[in-house]
Amino acid sequence: MYSYTKKKSHKKAAVIGAMSLILAVAAAGISYLLVPHEEAGTDTPVSIEAVNVPVITLPAQSEKAKRPYGVEATVVLGFYDGEESEVPTMTKFEGTYRGNQGIDYAFNKEAFDVTAILSGEVVEIKDDPLFGHSCTIKSGDLLITYQSLKDVRFQEKDQVKQGDAISLASTNIYNKDLGNHVHIVVEKGGQFINPESIYDKSLQEIK
Repeated sequence: MYSYTKKKSHKKAAVIGAMSLILAVAAAGISYLLVPHEEAGTDTPVSIEAVNVPVITLPAQSEKAKRPYGVEATVVLGFYDGEESEVPTMTKFEGTYRGNQGIDYAFNKEAFDVTAILSGEVVEIKDDPLFGHSCTIKSGDLLITYQSLKDVRFQEKDQVKQGDAISLASTNIYNKDLGNHVHIVVEKGGQFINPESIYDKSLQEIK
């Protein structure tokens, strides 16, 4: 009897031990699932595309305004400021004289590449029956409009870098006597300013 009883006791202990081990493993598994943890080297990188952050091109602090052409263009119609000028500053259209709110550049009445004066975002594109195709680019608090274009190679909200070719200088009805030319209008704080006053200056220097 004694021998039989002892064997039964060992079997019972083994069963109890196995059950305890199973319970311990199960508890450890549940704890692992419930408690927040990180595994080394498994971080998931967050990309700009994932969070849909817009990327906007802004002129660099050191970027200086450049002339919108690479040829030897000249001013054929100046900015009207009420002062005397060596070139005309008023346009006669349908019997009425109007002061020029920008500057018109031409190169022997030939077409030439019109390039971005500063980096920025295209905020408006138009096809006006009088002034032709036009493109307005916002650079900081400056709005620069390029008119009398053959077409526009960008779309609204496109980012443009300084020196990018916007289009070719072309003709329009309002200033048809000028032939191929580009009309540049610069606005700051809702006021027109002379485009000739911004070249070789940064946005901070343009007043």
